[in-house]
Amino acid sequence: MITSMTGFGLASRKNNDFSIEVNIKSTNNRFFDLNVKMPSTINPLEKIIHDSCKSQFIRGSIQLYCKIKMNEVKSSKNTIDKKKLDSFYNSIVPIDKKFKKTNISLNVSIDNILSKLALQEFELNKKNEKLILSTFDKAFADLLKSRKSEGKKIEKEIKSNLNIIKKINSKLIRLESKNKKEHFENYKKRIKIVLSQYDLELDDSKLYKEIAIFSDKYDISEETSRIKYHIDKFDSHIKNDDYPGKKINFLCQELFREINTIGSKSNNQLISTLVVDFKTGLEKIREQIQNIL
Repeated sequence: MITSMTGFGLASRKNNDFSIEVNIKSTNNRFFDLNVKMPSTINPLEKIIHDSCKSQFIRGSIQLYCKIKMNEVKSSKNTIDKKKLDSFYNSIVPIDKKFKKTNISLNVSIDNILSKLALQEFELNKKNEKLILSTFDKAFADLLKSRKSEGKKIEKEIKSNLNIIKKINSKLIRLESKNKKEHFENYKKRIKIVLSQYDLELDDSKLYKEIAIFSDKYDISEETSRIKYHIDKFDSHIKNDDYPGKKINFLCQELFREINTIGSKSNNQLISTLVVDFKTGLEKIREQIQNIL
C-alpha cells in the first residue's frame, strides 16, 4: 500500500487543570525534517515527542504545533503572586500612558492578566505528562490515517497511468514486428537499386547480412522487452512494498531511458507518436511518486 507524505492530524484533550491541542501537518521531503512549536513549559518532553514522531514518519517535512491553556476554573482558584502582579502592573502602566498620549487605547483585561499568570504556574507532573504525550500520540495516529487516505488516491492515479503506458508498450511490440518486416523489404529494395546503378552484384547471403546489420540499428525489441519487465516490477512494488517510493522512482528513470532510446531509433511516425504518449503518462507517474514514501 502506498502512503503519502502529505497529511494533517489534530488531537485535543483536557483535564481539570488545563486543555491541550496538537496540530500536525506534513509535506514531501527526501528526508525527515521536524519543526516543533510548543510552550516552553513542556520542553522537557521535546526529545520524547521528537523520537516518537521520527519512529512513525520516516520521511517528510513535518510541522508540529501545540497549545496549552489553563482552565478558567483553575485560574480563578489560583493564588496570585503579588510580586509578579506588581511587576506586570509596573510594566504595563507606562506603556498605557504612552498610548493615551497618541489617542491609542491599550486594551488589557483582567482575564488576560490572570491567564498569563496561570500559565506560568503550569506544573509538568506525571499525570499531566501522561495526558500530553497521549495527545501527541493521538495526533500522530490522525496524521498517519490522513497520509494513508491520501496514499490511496495517489495509488489509484499511478495505477491508471501505469495501465496507459503498459498498453502503449503492447502497441509498440505489435508495431515493431510489422515494422521490422517493412524495414527489411525496404532496405533490400534500396540496396538492389544502388547495386544496379553501378552494375554490381551481391549474393543473397551477403545481401541479407548487410540488411540485418542495418535493420538492427532500428530494432526496438530489446527496449520494449525491458519496458515490460520494469512495468511488472513497478506493479509488484506497489502491491507488496510498504514504502515503494524510492524503488519505483528508480524504475521511472529506467523507463525514461528505454523509451528515449526507442524515440531516437524510430523513423516511423506512429511509433514516434506512441513514444510521446508514453512519456506523458510516465511524467504524470513521476510527479505523483515525489509525494509518497
